[in-house]
Amino acid sequence: MTIRLRTIWDVRAFSVTLTTLVMIGTLGLQYLLIEPDIAVQIRWPGMLISFILAAPVSYFMGLRMYEIHRLSVDVKHAAKHDGLTGLLNRHAFVEQVKEMTQHPGVLIMADIDHFKRFNDQYGHATGDLVLKKVAQIFLSFCRADDLAARFGGEEFMIFLPDTSLEDGLAVAERLRKRLGRDPISHEGQSLPITASFGVAVLDQTIQIEEVIDRADSALYDSKHLGRNRVSAAP
Repeated sequence: MTIRLRTIWDVRAFSVTLTTLVMIGTLGLQYLLIEPDIAVQIRWPGMLISFILAAPVSYFMGLRMYEIHRLSVDVKHAAKHDGLTGLLNRHAFVEQVKEMTQHPGVLIMADIDHFKRFNDQYGHATGDLVLKKVAQIFLSFCRADDLAARFGGEEFMIFLPDTSLEDGLAVAERLRKRLGRDPISHEGQSLPITASFGVAVLDQTIQIEEVIDRADSALYDSKHLGRNRVSAAP
């Protein structure tokens, strides 16, 4: 059985429980190994010594187990999420969408327009700020079962399960307008953010990789038509 200490209260409960067991064990050993009349005389001193020794050791053990659990959680989170935006990374997104293929829906792919300009003209810190802003806006549009990912570079992806193409296009259009209304500030300048979108339908008959290609193709249609627009895959 694996013991996982997830909170500091778990650590304290573990310490109290282990210390109590040590004290009870010490008392039992006294009566088993020592003459009864002597055991009675040393009962309380023995329990006090066992408490003094067991309490800090058990608490330290609990803290280490808690830290190991937190480290494990952090490693698992880092393996599935983008370090800058906190969104799912590409691999985790694809795997989770595959697990949800019983739910037909739509994929929305977005690419920030002229993103290189933010890095080249205003610095990479500003580019990172743009990526974080876009990620926050995408998350604000997600329902509990939706998935959002930084798909690579300045590309983002959302999966909307149980959603029609028409509704997916409407969500993408609202995202596009919201980005346009929410510029970032750099040294007193207001820098607008726009993005191009591609939307494709996902159902049980189509592989996720093919749907991603379709959404990507629709995204490039939006770019070729002048950017800052939404296109649907045929």
